[in-house]
Amino acid sequence: MRITKDNINEFIDGSTMDCSHKGITHIEYIPDGITSLYCYSNNLTSLPKLPESLTDLSCYNNQLTKLPKLPESLIILNCYNNELTSLPKLPDSLLYLYCYNNELTKLPNLPESSTNLGCSNNKLTSLPKLPDSLIILYCYNNKLTSLNKLPNSLEGLNCGSNNLPYEVTINNFKEHNTLLKRKNI
Repeated sequence: MRITKDNINEFIDGSTMDCSHKGITHIEYIPDGITSLYCYSNNLTSLPKLPESLTDLSCYNNQLTKLPKLPESLIILNCYNNELTSLPKLPDSLLYLYCYNNELTKLPNLPESSTNLGCSNNKLTSLPKLPDSLIILYCYNNKLTSLNKLPNSLEGLNCGSNNLPYEVTINNFKEHNTLLKRKNI
């Protein structure tokens, strides 16, 4: 099924467009004023230009290989279980990024306000600088060989099944930070 200008209104309720679980293969366009787009669990390989009003994008469980430019208003990005090899620049407004189960080898810089990062089951060899606001970091099952300083604000952490020289957990990440600090003295 394709979403076109002729049938798009079937999927819009107020400022929400929900076409999840419909076997959609193509979305022609997304109207201005849409704040939430739920197009998960379909057969999409690409997305059209996103409206600047968008704050919540849930496009997981598709076959996306890339994402379009992300609007500056975006707060939530759920793009897991796709075939993404890279992500576009992340907007400063982004708080939640869930991009696990893709083919990512690198992440873009994270906004200073980000609180949640789920990037497990990719091919990441390193992580970008993590913002001090980060509360949740799930980066297990990648190819990480080292971790930078982890934010003291962390409440959830799983970075197992990587190539790290030692196990870093929620219970010992502050010791990890102390070791990094000693190396730099």
